Amino acid sequence: MSDSIWAASLASFRDRVASAEPVPAGVSAAAVSATFGFGLLIKILEIASKRKDFAGDRELVGSLVKEAGKTSESLANLADEDIAAFRDYLDCLRRKQPTGPAIRKAIEVPLNIARAAESGLLLCTHARSLIHAFVAADLGAAVALLSGAVSASLGSVEFNLQQLPEDDPYRIEVTAEFTRLSRYRAGR
Repeated sequence: MSDSIWAASLASFRDRVASAEPVPAGVSAAAVSATFGFGLLIKILEIASKRKDFAGDRELVGSLVKEAGKTSESLANLADEDIAAFRDYLDCLRRKQPTGPAIRKAIEVPLNIARAAESGLLLCTHARSLIHAFVAADLGAAVALLSGAVSASLGSVEFNLQQLPEDDPYRIEVTAEFTRLSRYRAGR
């Protein structure tokens, strides 16, 4: 059986998240949630463009759908990458090996998830003027899922950054982007 979370059922993934095993956990769950946000975005764009009274640019809708699908696929891969990155980090700790490269990967993967989810939020902004009121609630749900994915992923980035020395150039670089992306964090 594949190690990919996508080879099992949604119920199985939920059960794995709820288990005592260290992974999958919050970042993988955030990536999966973001793929659902993109799925809703694709759905509402497809519905909007197929309406007889659609007056928007169907080519633009097609381009948004294509971009959303591509980013969703990337997020699916990142969910699996997060599991592998955290396992590598834990292996370094257990073996008492240097964790520098492993912690950087454990920062980069959730940061990439936050970036991808942010791009989905920007697509939702473009979609707002193209959709019918009938699917507006689904657009709101897509925004909520994508915002939550940014927030959850950044929680991991924030914690993992603390594992690096304060003067580490990578930490300084990532902290700047973390600060920019933090505007999407819930309750902050």
